[in-house]
Amino acid sequence: MNEEEIRGKLLLPYLHDLGFDPSEISLEESFSIKFGKSKRTINGRSDILCKRNGKNLFIIELKNDSISISQEDIDQGISYARLLTDNIAPFTIVTNGKITKIFDSISRDELTGTNIAKQSSYWQNDCTLSMDTDLQIRYEALKKFVSFSSVNLKRFCEDQVQDRMGTIIGDIDKPYAKFVQKLYVQRQGLENTFDDFIRSKASIFGIVGAAGVGKTSAMCSLVLKKLETEFVFFYNAAIINKSPLEHIAQDLNGFFSSRSESDVVLKKLDELGRFLNKTILIFIDAIDESTDSNLSIELSEMALAVRNLEKVKLCVSCKSNIWSALLKRNDTPTYLFEELRKSHPIISSVENCPGLLLDNFSDEEIHRIIPLYREVFGFKGQISTSVFEALRNGFFLRIFSEVYSHRNIPEKINDRQLIRRYIQLSLEKTSLDYQYGLRILSKIGKVLLDHTYSSQDAYHDDGISVEHLMEKLAFSLSETIPEDLFTRNLLIKSNKHDSYNVSFYYSKIRDYIICFHSFQLDKLSDQAFYDLLDKFYENHIGQSAISFYVDNASSSHQRTMISFKKDKALQYVNSYTIYLEKHFNNFKSKFDPYTDGAIGIYLPEDVLHKNGYALFRLPSHSQPKVQFEQIGDLFSSGYDYLFEKGVDTIHSSNHALLSPNQDKTIRKNIFEQLKKLIEKGSLSVYNSDSLLLEQVSAILYYYSKELQQNSKFDDYYLPRFNLIFPIDLQDVKKRAYQFRVREYYRREYHLNPKERSELIGNALNGHIDIPRLNIMGDFPPIEELEKIVDILLKRGYTEIKEHFLPCPDISIQEVKAISEGERRLEMSQIRTVQFSEKQGKLYIESFLKHFDDSYRAFVEFCFPTFKEQFPFYMTGPHEYFVYMKDTVVLKWGMLGYRQSISQEVNVHFRKMRSPDEPFPSEETDILHAFSLDHIIHNDDYPLLKTIDRINTPKVDEFCVLRNWVYKFIKRDMQKLFKENGE
Repeated sequence: MNEEEIRGKLLLPYLHDLGFDPSEISLEESFSIKFGKSKRTINGRSDILCKRNGKNLFIIELKNDSISISQEDIDQGISYARLLTDNIAPFTIVTNGKITKIFDSISRDELTGTNIAKQSSYWQNDCTLSMDTDLQIRYEALKKFVSFSSVNLKRFCEDQVQDRMGTIIGDIDKPYAKFVQKLYVQRQGLENTFDDFIRSKASIFGIVGAAGVGKTSAMCSLVLKKLETEFVFFYNAAIINKSPLEHIAQDLNGFFSSRSESDVVLKKLDELGRFLNKTILIFIDAIDESTDSNLSIELSEMALAVRNLEKVKLCVSCKSNIWSALLKRNDTPTYLFEELRKSHPIISSVENCPGLLLDNFSDEEIHRIIPLYREVFGFKGQISTSVFEALRNGFFLRIFSEVYSHRNIPEKINDRQLIRRYIQLSLEKTSLDYQYGLRILSKIGKVLLDHTYSSQDAYHDDGISVEHLMEKLAFSLSETIPEDLFTRNLLIKSNKHDSYNVSFYYSKIRDYIICFHSFQLDKLSDQAFYDLLDKFYENHIGQSAISFYVDNASSSHQRTMISFKKDKALQYVNSYTIYLEKHFNNFKSKFDPYTDGAIGIYLPEDVLHKNGYALFRLPSHSQPKVQFEQIGDLFSSGYDYLFEKGVDTIHSSNHALLSPNQDKTIRKNIFEQLKKLIEKGSLSVYNSDSLLLEQVSAILYYYSKELQQNSKFDDYYLPRFNLIFPIDLQDVKKRAYQFRVREYYRREYHLNPKERSELIGNALNGHIDIPRLNIMGDFPPIEELEKIVDILLKRGYTEIKEHFLPCPDISIQEVKAISEGERRLEMSQIRTVQFSEKQGKLYIESFLKHFDDSYRAFVEFCFPTFKEQFPFYMTGPHEYFVYMKDTVVLKWGMLGYRQSISQEVNVHFRKMRSPDEPFPSEETDILHAFSLDHIIHNDDYPLLKTIDRINTPKVDEFCVLRNWVYKFIKRDMQKLFKENGE
């Protein structure tokens, strides 16, 4: 007999004879098991469930009488008994009509004899178990059940996915559906990349992208694909309110406690995966939209846990502007970051975070997608090139398709009409009144525009905190932002560490609301519009909105916009010039556009739509300062062309010009340039004789060959400057001129050697004026030498008898003997042992006195209007305290200083104290590491350039006085840089 015959002819009559009422007997079509968090009907087997007094009593597993009872049959019957809703059936019966076996569903023992009830402790205990035992038994049953067939596993996963995807998957007539399967085209390379990830040892996969590029659709597609082969869980982070692991436990609440520790849940999942030989894939979509403030930490802990598991993998999706905030805590990468790094490259455009970046549709993708949308939505006509490009964004394509459903497509999309119609359609599909919904959006738009954002806020562009928004909306405690505005993708939530932010889902919707509802720009007069424009340039929200408005504005408002930009550009260039001339006039030519003369500004010819600006050297004060380049796009022209017009730097954005606080923007611009000048050592001063003499000595020492002087100096890792003295400045000037003449004619490539020689001779004999060479890079700094010599001659110097600092007094032979005789000396020691103790002290004393004077001269020349904000300058002249180990200046020590009581520079030498020994009250507690080598040689890397735009590494290495001045200048300017926009 088959199962049906055994059931109908033998078992049911027998059960009736035993006294079971038909209501106490459930057949396979009508009884349920606990399947995850839901009840599911059993299908596919001839099974019977019997109850008594409302409780499950036993389950009967039927087999054909020609088939022997197998262990699998026994396991299947016991699994059904254990998975039943309400209580576990205490007994499992397996029969083929000939042989009948009875089992304890808890212990799995076979029961024999006439009093089997007493053999079951579970039955004796009124069918109750401890929670832990119940969970363990149901967990074992789940493993067995899903292993019996791929159908069971697939059904389990399908049920979980269907429950969790909810409204985000559906057809186009469902207003909240984000994923419509018949409209989806697999993104290029995504599936192959994901398959590679599954085969790899990596544990985390991350999909990132801007709003509207299709992250949710990509996730849903992968989920449905992997349902066929893997054990899949899916969660929409936007609508879960606790840890993902708590939701997993909830979905399996017949098997895991909802309060199980995260590592326990994951380990059990891994055990399940190994038992089934299936990968457990946990998909969590839109983690940026979660309102769980601890999500970043929870995901990091999940990443830490799964890194050591064999079968559990995690896939998340997130908006790119929130990605970094979720992968880092206080700028420190989380475990999630570290694990993602194993499966993804770093994305520079997403703050150097790892992930798979999903962008707008490629050419191939959009050509495959458009026909699908056309068929489903029924829009008619040809799509123009401009419209086609706009549709590359998935969200915009959906808006377009809904608005033009069964309508003709226009030649050009009118963003204003398109978005207005979309908002109308969206609100009509909600329970909200259209006007009420529009008023809420309008108020939110105004709050966003009025808000003050940090540069970090502007970069992430993820809205403002819900608490701040509710406060500004003046909602009562019982009022909330309607959830329909989020589910219809008009607004979006973004996860923050302790709350969540609210912003518009799509920037064009935000811009439309702000322009045409929050501020109603289209109803303003030209003057009122002009007066309001400053407000729109206070932050990135307003800038985006006004750019949107320009294309939809009246011609009158467009002309007003052009006038506003021109006026702001003129204001900017005037203020920029005034600030430079007031504060940095001595080196104004070091700033963009590198001129001591007048400055003008170029705007693009199509200033209404094009961005950017460029400062240029204005040839004449009579010419207009604001000019428009006669090119379509300022940034597509050749650099040479712009350079010829006096441009050195092109700025890609003109928002700096349009800012209502131009003074702050100008200071920020100038101080950014100034900081680079300081860092490179690009400022040269000519009012300090010490700095000039240092440069003359170094150039003459290292470029004597180019000046046709003796170039064979005997030194040992330290220049012996005494070898070039005395210096006849007139002779140096003559040699420098001769060098320039030779170099000038050497570059006249059309001359033959004889002609070149004659021209050089004539120039030298006739003292012909030769143009400056203005050569950069690897070239002898002779022109700078010539300039310095002229300055010194004007100050009365004719012959310099000796170096302004004491020179080494230990002979080269003695130094080499010391170096070779003792243990191998470090380079710094080789340099310092070239000074005797006495000479070393003289050098330190002389250096510090020259440094004090040089620093003061440098500040007064370069920063006359800021000098009172330089702490070291304001405490000068100084007394210096040199604390040396064992009072030996050739060793290491510390340097301190204070304002000089005598108003003269003094240097004191002291023995180094122990760390616990207090300093005398009259001395200083400001100390810096110090050694003699610090002031005879520069070892900073990269070396500070001595001569701007000329590479002179050896000169740079030994212009130590200049280097020390720059060190203290950098230290003194930290506050200024911070106050002016650093």
